Amino acid sequence: MKVFLSLLRDGRCVLPLRLYHVLSTLLTIALSCVISSIIIFLLDKVAAFPMELSTTLLLCSSITIILSVIFLAMEAGYYIRPAKAVVDATEYVAKGNFTIQVPLPDYRIGVVEGYTLIENFNRMTQELAGMEHMRKEFIGSVSHEFKTPLASIVGFTELLMDDEIDEAERQEYLVLVHDEALRLSRLAENLLRLSRLDAQEFVAVGEKVAIDEQIRQCVILFADRWEDKSISFSIELPPMYVETDPDMTKQVWLNLIDNAMKYSKNGGTIHIFGQILKDSAWVKIRDEGIGINQEKQSHIFEPFYQCEESHKEQGHGLGLSIVRRIIELLGGRINCYSQEGKGTEMEVILPLAIKN
Repeated sequence: MKVFLSLLRDGRCVLPLRLYHVLSTLLTIALSCVISSIIIFLLDKVAAFPMELSTTLLLCSSITIILSVIFLAMEAGYYIRPAKAVVDATEYVAKGNFTIQVPLPDYRIGVVEGYTLIENFNRMTQELAGMEHMRKEFIGSVSHEFKTPLASIVGFTELLMDDEIDEAERQEYLVLVHDEALRLSRLAENLLRLSRLDAQEFVAVGEKVAIDEQIRQCVILFADRWEDKSISFSIELPPMYVETDPDMTKQVWLNLIDNAMKYSKNGGTIHIFGQILKDSAWVKIRDEGIGINQEKQSHIFEPFYQCEESHKEQGHGLGLSIVRRIIELLGGRINCYSQEGKGTEMEVILPLAIKN
């Protein structure tokens, strides 16, 4: 009964191709035999056309073969229609139309492979359409991110060419030009890093890294910044050794700690907790900052996405995209837990050894 129900789809009978082909062939041969027998009977009885047994058998076989070929050719055209519809649709895809969708067949009897082919094709075009949309958004975001500092640089250099400005103003404008140039340099560097990571397929087995010490070193590197905001750190990290790429893991901690400081309030505390489980290392970095609302949390790993407009001057929204890609290459995963006004926790899970 279950097997029979599995062949039903939206009130239609959908059969595997082999079963469909066997049944249709048997039915076609049987129908051809019946028709050829009727023709021979009419020739013998109605038209009174006498034939010997050998002639009758030869004629009956010939008619059966001819009819079978005709019926099977018609039947083949019937069950390859889904494939033909997909072939026709691929012409539109080749021209850049990713919105094309092939409707599912409405035949009473169909082929499983035909339905699967169409469903997979439609899923593919939807994914391509989404990727095309992301590509256009990415190009637009890159253009915008480059345009803003470039416009500032052009504007300030035009002011610098004015002989009437005093030396104090000139120095102020030079500092602004320098800052905008550094911002462009960081953007180009992050874009190149993200591009390399996206093109990278795997990470060669690295070295044994004490990620607890690595995290402490990253905290020290930001000493000037967290001292300026009177931020303190609560660090609970046991010895944590992972066979991994040290440069990649360091980039992860730098970006996550940088974000935690960026969104922390003055006088806040950043909590860093770690533990080793059976086959993975867990690190949690939690701040007591502004938090992220539920709607925005699903977008934080997208390139150029920034939760707070007030922090756009401090970055370009590429940090978490780089972090996620690195962790994917290392075979781990990252989770975000956040509540508005209560802070954000980033949970990083890394395997104890890279599996290629």
